[in-house]
Amino acid sequence: MKSLSTLFRHSATVASLLAASTVTVGLMAPSASAIELLPPQDMETEINVGVTGSASGCLDANKCIDPSEIPWIASIESLVDETSGTKSRLFIDLFQFGGDPLQEEEDSVYNGGSLGTATLKSKDIGTTPGGAWFRPSETNADGSVGEEQGQLEVGTYEFKFTKLIPELTIKYFDTETSGTTGVPNFFAEALTDGMLISGDNPVPLGEDGNLYYQTWKDVSEITLKLGKDTAATGDGVDFQLIKNVPEPGTVLGLGALAMAGAFGLRKRNKKSDV
Repeated sequence: MKSLSTLFRHSATVASLLAASTVTVGLMAPSASAIELLPPQDMETEINVGVTGSASGCLDANKCIDPSEIPWIASIESLVDETSGTKSRLFIDLFQFGGDPLQEEEDSVYNGGSLGTATLKSKDIGTTPGGAWFRPSETNADGSVGEEQGQLEVGTYEFKFTKLIPELTIKYFDTETSGTTGVPNFFAEALTDGMLISGDNPVPLGEDGNLYYQTWKDVSEITLKLGKDTAATGDGVDFQLIKNVPEPGTVLGLGALAMAGAFGLRKRNKKSDV
């Protein structure tokens, strides 16, 4: 009877520790934080994604980086987009949130075979959210910018990562058509080894300037299709890649509680033996 009562006491202790750990984890930190997958410093640049037309792979060799310079990314390859029929270039743009849609602002534009800036009057400038974004750029067959002077954000890219990412969120900006943006194949097996756990694929139609989120679990590679090219214009879509990670406090808190529980049970066992 004594050993049985001791067992019950030990079981009650374990249950108490588990309950305490649940409360502690909830109080210590949020479940996750977010890290954007971007170059190490704030910079506007082109990413060499294998588009022909220049020796460096970019329009400007002085503003050109390899995909492997971006943390967690092993490679990015531009694939032929089914709506444009060509491979697209890929840029990192730093946007400032615009107020008046008709206000003139400086924005990155890629025309004339070189990387430069131009003053634009566009509604899209006024609705662009702040921060650094991946910006696809539709091209002609020779690798030069397309019919909208590099302003049509259309492309298809295969991303491979250096490690398995437990949760990868893709943040899409300005998806104004349905069934054209997301992870193809839209109506068959998606081109990724991850599993969709939040959001729809393909991305649904949204209002002008909308933001839409998808989250994929356990991703080491993923293909993204952005926007839609038509005869004269199309739907342009920018995007961000966000890696969700657990808060360090959560892991440390669980470890400390486990150690304390094991130590406490060991002391009780010794006392009972005596």
